Amino acid sequence: MNHLGGFFLSGMLCLSGAAFSQVALSPGADLRMMAFNIWGDYFKNPVEERDLAIADVILRYQPDVVALQEVTANWWSSRLFSALAAGYAPVSGQTDGKTNFTPLLYKKERFALVAAGWDLFHEKLDRSKGVTWAVLQDRQQDKRFAAFSTHYWWQGTPESNYIRTVNSDMLLKRLDALRSQYGCHVFGGGDFNCWVGSDPLEKLRQNGYVSAQDIADIASPESSHHGDPRRGDDGKYHGTPKPEKNEKRYSIDHLLVAPEQVHVHRLHVVLDQDALDASDHSPIFMDISLK
Repeated sequence: MNHLGGFFLSGMLCLSGAAFSQVALSPGADLRMMAFNIWGDYFKNPVEERDLAIADVILRYQPDVVALQEVTANWWSSRLFSALAAGYAPVSGQTDGKTNFTPLLYKKERFALVAAGWDLFHEKLDRSKGVTWAVLQDRQQDKRFAAFSTHYWWQGTPESNYIRTVNSDMLLKRLDALRSQYGCHVFGGGDFNCWVGSDPLEKLRQNGYVSAQDIADIASPESSHHGDPRRGDDGKYHGTPKPEKNEKRYSIDHLLVAPEQVHVHRLHVVLDQDALDASDHSPIFMDISLK
């Protein structure tokens, strides 16, 4: 076992057959959560070219809970969930036959599912935007917490900032209900389509939820969003970090915590090449301990 960049690494074999190193939890932390917008196949970008790469990234970093976004019907029927099935269970809430684009994954050996649900923000406007939540019982530590995955409205028009602020109102209503009903820690995240300091995230901050990038002991300096991978001469997708505005203040993916409940040891933006190639967003994860 060797050490690189503050992480302990151990060799493993990825689904594509190449070797990779599994990334251990930061010292002092007891839980890792990841948020990952996996690039829905809206743009003639087939999931079957990327599903095992997404699974590899998740298996490499071994998050205890994963908040996914842009999980289209084709993603649900892809190899992603079967590749992760040995270790992870999905949470999609009560969907009534509708596609949940924002599911959660959790390590099924460590956690027991207590309750779960799914709220759409504005189905007529965009059926992919909402929040999935789960109350999980930690068998290792006999602790209970609620985790969530969310995706906010995406456009950059003048009225879009207001729509995202309404998304924050709806998210807060759900999080407040979870804290009231279960009396537990609440944290989670996803693609908010806005920066720290914007009206939607400021509303969350004023109500006790801050982006982990602002309070982590160690935080990646890069932005989480790098743009669409492009096909190369080899016919495969290739992604690169953003050539400009590649600072964390331009991140639109966030993991939110209540600082009085959670210590954030590390917030990390994953820039591994297979992650860059598989999606327009880098996954982010936080290593935390519950207070």
